[in-house]
Amino acid sequence: MMFKNLMMFLIVLLIIVMGTSCETTEHQNKVKILLEAEDASCTEAWLNLKIESIALPIEITLFQGDSLLFTTNINSSDTTLFVENLLPNQNYSFYSTMSPFSHSILKSNVASVTTMDTTSHNFSWETFEFGEQSNSHFKDVAIINENNIWAVGEIHTAETDQFDSNGVWVQPYNAVHWDGVKWELKRILYENNFWTINTIIAFSEDDIWFDVFVHWNGTKFNNEPIPNILMGWRSNSIWGTSSEDFYVVGNGGNIAHYNGSKWTKIESGTELNINDIWGGGENNKNTIYLMAAELFTDRNSELHKINNNESTLVNNTDLGKSTLSVWGYGKKLYVAGSILYLSYNGGKEFVDIGIGVKERGLFSIRGLSYNDIFITGVDFQLAHFNGLSWRKHNLNVNANGEFYKVMQQNNIACAVGINNSNRKAIIAIGRR
Repeated sequence: MMFKNLMMFLIVLLIIVMGTSCETTEHQNKVKILLEAEDASCTEAWLNLKIESIALPIEITLFQGDSLLFTTNINSSDTTLFVENLLPNQNYSFYSTMSPFSHSILKSNVASVTTMDTTSHNFSWETFEFGEQSNSHFKDVAIINENNIWAVGEIHTAETDQFDSNGVWVQPYNAVHWDGVKWELKRILYENNFWTINTIIAFSEDDIWFDVFVHWNGTKFNNEPIPNILMGWRSNSIWGTSSEDFYVVGNGGNIAHYNGSKWTKIESGTELNINDIWGGGENNKNTIYLMAAELFTDRNSELHKINNNESTLVNNTDLGKSTLSVWGYGKKLYVAGSILYLSYNGGKEFVDIGIGVKERGLFSIRGLSYNDIFITGVDFQLAHFNGLSWRKHNLNVNANGEFYKVMQQNNIACAVGINNSNRKAIIAIGRR
């Protein structure tokens, strides 16, 4: 009898074990683990890990080749994994493992990543100065190509700011144009009146906006109507994708959007001066970032973003007091001011990256990619990042001056500002 009961018990136990094993095997067959390359800079990679039919949270391990990189817990079925300390222009293979079931290790596919190569630091620089009296300066620059460059601001010469022989007041210039051979001073008027042009955007050689008040169509400068929402504040920066979709930001927290036929005011939620605007970053072309700060005050700088023409505050805690410029590419977002900061999560958290050159007092940051970035600022600071290192460029000019804006297109870079030693407007052109 005891033998019979024992046999029955063993049979039931075997059935349970086999059933459980079948269920486990069936569950394992439903599990999906997919590892894909998302993005890569010269020294970093972003990998996307997707899992299905696995209980969360779960511990995963990431391998580079046969080397274990790290082990971490994930709480989402769709996770970005970040890898750093890679080398430029190298091929890497990654895979992940996890153990969702007892006594079993599941392995993902192998994801291949090629890091970017570095760019060259070797720019040859040429500087030009304009103005012979008063306070001449450039505020912004636009590069169409190496033979078509515009710089805007305010230029006073020996013949301006006085009456001519006919008793007509000679107004200052507010732009210069480079045609590949020479510079030409330009006087772009609005209703026959001079104004200092603070910002410019060029969508093409025959589609250029000067402070959004004047539009160059390739033939003439057209005075555009100024709606009430653009009155009473100074524009500081323009960003957009076309003449049918661009934004202008300025003092007092003002933002306006133009759709090609109508201007719309966007409430920013701040009274700080918005000094810069840039679209993109975090692989999201629909996100537009704004940098707001009030110089010479104790108020923290603020980073805002626009989605669907609505502005929200992103960060106002770790950006310093005088952060003036913002630029992003892919997964990285930079802000520049008293310090150069970098964020990997869309501006929610920033770190001082300690670039190794004098970066205090920065006014502008612009670039083309992870491996091609310029910063400019006080004392004619001008530095380039090639994806691996920063290099400061010395232009052999008196250090008593500022570069307010920098712009780059392909192998041409331009920085504009003021030489305080002689009160002249200055532009530096670098060719690589």
